[in-house]
Amino acid sequence: MDVIQAAGAVLWRRLSEDLIQVALIHRPRYDDWSFPKGKVEPGETEIACAFREVQEETGFESVFGPELCKVEYPVGEFTKTVRYWSAQVIGESKGAHDITEIDQLIWVTIADAYAKLSRPGDKEVLKNFEKFGVDTVPLVLLRHGKAIAREEWEGDDGDRPLAVLGQQQAKRMLATYLPFGITEIHTSDAVRCYETVVPMARSLQLDTIYWSQLSEYAFEKDKKAAISVVQEIIESEARALVCGHNPVLPGMVARFIGKKSFKELDHGLMPGESWILHHRDGEVIAIDWMPAPEN
Repeated sequence: MDVIQAAGAVLWRRLSEDLIQVALIHRPRYDDWSFPKGKVEPGETEIACAFREVQEETGFESVFGPELCKVEYPVGEFTKTVRYWSAQVIGESKGAHDITEIDQLIWVTIADAYAKLSRPGDKEVLKNFEKFGVDTVPLVLLRHGKAIAREEWEGDDGDRPLAVLGQQQAKRMLATYLPFGITEIHTSDAVRCYETVVPMARSLQLDTIYWSQLSEYAFEKDKKAAISVVQEIIESEARALVCGHNPVLPGMVARFIGKKSFKELDHGLMPGESWILHHRDGEVIAIDWMPAPEN
């Protein structure tokens, strides 16, 4: 069966310490209550689709948290798959993009949402939202983009730059990480790492923070120094992105989520891929994987 790819989010807000509300939208075409979602456009990543759909269907800007789950169901002769994220609302709504598609938006408690949602699959999404909870902070651990091969480079390995493919990946990363509301960008001082994040840093108008401790050479000499850098970033609770190397980043994940849990991740990162650690009060609550940007 052909697959229709879609993405959306559970948009939430906090009214008080004990009161969380989620947004439900009404679609007059189907006369149902659901979460904001929509079809992935050609060349668009699923998380970029979810981010766009939240803004178009609710008028709210948001900051994304963990990926919640994927829901599949038949639509005629097709199978529709919808990936959902958690998303915290920012500011006030500017209104739905198309009021003929979305004619109502309501804020309800989680308990009321279970009663109001039309589809059983959406209730499963809500269960996952409850399981992960709110107020998590993202830490993106990004492997640099595709670099020139070691055997093709005669200079110092730290000066080895991105290949053409890596440069293309760097230019396309903003759409994937914009939903996380990144406020800090950290990188190894290796050329291939900071070339990966500079286009994104410029677009976000952020200074790039360089760390020699995150280089492959430094990590071989002193693993604790690199881990301390990332530990400080986690403790600061900044929504941060750290660009580094494959030997370094798996060691980070093993340290922060525990070796037993880490064994569930069956591979390291390919160039341009990342893990997103969602943490709360210093504890990693969830870990997501992001593919490299497509050509």
